[in-house]
Amino acid sequence: RIETLFNRCVSLGQPSASTTMGLLLKVVICVLQLYFLLMNLTVERYYCHSPLTGPGSDASAFLVAETIAFSEANNPLFLARPSWMRYATCVSAYTFCAGYVLILVAAALDAWRTLAVPLLLFVGGKTYAILFYHLMEFTSDTPPQNLVAYFGMEGPYLLAIGLVIYQVTVSLADAKTKVA
Repeated sequence: RIETLFNRCVSLGQPSASTTMGLLLKVVICVLQLYFLLMNLTVERYYCHSPLTGPGSDASAFLVAETIAFSEANNPLFLARPSWMRYATCVSAYTFCAGYVLILVAAALDAWRTLAVPLLLFVGGKTYAILFYHLMEFTSDTPPQNLVAYFGMEGPYLLAIGLVIYQVTVSLADAKTKVA
């Protein structure tokens, strides 16, 4: 009896594997959204209004020098700044922030079920934007050469989409199970 009581007390202080995994997932999603917001508020807004190189550029702006170095080595089309990419980046910089904040709120408050519709609408729009972006990148005259580095920068967006869809799906399935 004492051993059983002791084991129960010890297990109360230790989170279960599913709780730990849920917390880890929440942290990963939140960190990704903060990263995306940082990119929206710095590099993307700068790119929207000013070229990265040449006249009118300011490589001393936050994260711009790093973006130039990465683009020279791995994504020359980004440096070429075609009109479609500049417009797409402006849309991302000024509208996707709201979606990233919404995901951050859903993750922080476990409001996946409550925010399911706007989250899925945003993720659908983001998926379309990413697929269009990659189609244009890989069919351009200067497709990315180093795919590991390229998807190292682009992969977090794909990962986040999958994680959000997973979280919304799980929360809706849990709600159905509780009703049944």
